[in-house]
Amino acid sequence: MKSSLRTRSARALAAGALSAALLTSAAAAAVAADPVAPDPAQGTSTKSPGTLAVKPDQPNLKPAVNAASITIRANRTNVKSGQSVTFTGQTKGLKAGERLDLQRYDGRKWATVKTVTVKRGSSYTYAVVTKLTGMGKEKLRVVHAKTVSPTVTITVK
Repeated sequence: MKSSLRTRSARALAAGALSAALLTSAAAAAVAADPVAPDPAQGTSTKSPGTLAVKPDQPNLKPAVNAASITIRANRTNVKSGQSVTFTGQTKGLKAGERLDLQRYDGRKWATVKTVTVKRGSSYTYAVVTKLTGMGKEKLRVVHAKTVSPTVTITVK
């Protein structure tokens, strides 16, 4: 049985159309299953992994809670041994009354120097005063559970 050019062309066209349809539907299903779409310009996702895409047909999903943060500022960066330094800052994501630890780095590990609580108010602030008696550069930070402030370096003479 001989097949004509017209029949072979029709079969090839049908097979190509079927392949294209299958690839298109598979790609659409893969994109619909992944709520975090990649950003081709940066190679990263356009949404943060901690946020959920809330769709109208899924009313029970809630966005992820923002992570807590702590800022720190010292009133002096150069002091004489035995002088007091006041550390102040703000917190986000923490409640009033929660415990904050002022920690000092001794070269091997972080050790708690003082403990203070978050004050009630619109900005959720804290303030802690401590005397620094060592000599040299002292590194200090404020910690709450897994939330850590940036490190502040104080020079003690």
